[in-house]
Amino acid sequence: MPISLIIADDHAFTLQGMQRSLESRPEFSILATTGKGVEAIALARRHRPDIAVLDYVMPDATGLDVFKEIACWSPETRSVIVTGSDSAATLQSLNEAGVHGIFLKAQEPRDICDGLLRVAAGEVVRARQVMKILTASIENSRITRREQQVLTGIAQGLSNPGIAMELSISPKTVESHRASLMRKLGVHSSAALIVRAVREGLLDP
Repeated sequence: MPISLIIADDHAFTLQGMQRSLESRPEFSILATTGKGVEAIALARRHRPDIAVLDYVMPDATGLDVFKEIACWSPETRSVIVTGSDSAATLQSLNEAGVHGIFLKAQEPRDICDGLLRVAAGEVVRARQVMKILTASIENSRITRREQQVLTGIAQGLSNPGIAMELSISPKTVESHRASLMRKLGVHSSAALIVRAVREGLLDP
């Protein structure tokens, strides 16, 4: 039996191109298409496809939102997100959520189709380009011993001068480490920095 699919993408040109690529392969059977995330959830409930191929950015719900809902209403359906975004933060959120397949729209259609076959066979698939971005993000987020000390001071509620006094360094150096921490962890405030650090295991709750 062909692998049954639904496709959701709010860009008609992309949707039609994806549909043509998949219809050219006898391994796939497209049950329905839509440009809306909420309608994709309804289609998954109605058709119970093997795979839902989803865009990440849609007007009424993100691909991640749709993935979570489909997991509730059609748990046998495996979800694949094909996104135009190469943002490390976006890809990390999809990876951490456990999306079955993550691909970039810039990839060759043949590679995405081959990836869908692997997802249908039960694999969790990350495109090679996606893995490069995720790996680079992990490497960039590694913090130094001094940054860890500054992070601990921030968590204790110390000011930059207070941290500087504790570590026998200048307040300007503390500010530099604070900025580096925020960049590496992708946050823009001290509160968000602490939350992210706890989540990443860099601070003991």
